[in-house]
Amino acid sequence: MRRIFFPLVALLGAAVFDAAWAIDVNPSKVNEPPSYFSSGGGSRFSIFNGDPKRIQRANAVDPKSFDTKVEFSPNPLSLKALKAIAPNPSLKITFSVHNHAKKTYTLSFPTAQRWDFRILDAAGTAIYIYSDNCEFEQKVGASMINNDDKLVYTETVDFDDLSQPLAPGTYTVQTVLANYPEIHAQAQLAVQP
Repeated sequence: MRRIFFPLVALLGAAVFDAAWAIDVNPSKVNEPPSYFSSGGGSRFSIFNGDPKRIQRANAVDPKSFDTKVEFSPNPLSLKALKAIAPNPSLKITFSVHNHAKKTYTLSFPTAQRWDFRILDAAGTAIYIYSDNCEFEQKVGASMINNDDKLVYTETVDFDDLSQPLAPGTYTVQTVLANYPEIHAQAQLAVQP
């Protein structure tokens, strides 16, 4: 019995070893499941394989979903009081964009500029344009604004940077969200002597 058992075990062991040795280990064989990013893509849902018009509609920004406001500091603006406080008076302008919709919006911008504003005199002539005095990095960016969230932008304008001296009267400050001209605000600035 031993004469038959040992040769049979040896033959069986050689057969198992030979079968293990004959496994195909071709490195070009695909051995992982299809990915969302592969060209085959699998049969799962992917936003990358969707209808471009549907995706564009989903990413569309509804300007009616936003409330905008522009504020000044100091307000009211008194030239006499400002010149007494500081040798170089300035005006702080704040532009806020509030998302009152129930969805989150992603606002995309072609440059680092996020907003712009200008100051107009009573005749409608621009005496200051923010973007004329700035250089913006040519870098695409985005800002996400959630439901009931605000984006707030602030800038200080020195009176020396205005194209004409500030005189008593009414001025208009117009602000706009860069790349979204339909999202804007405007307010009157009363300048007292």
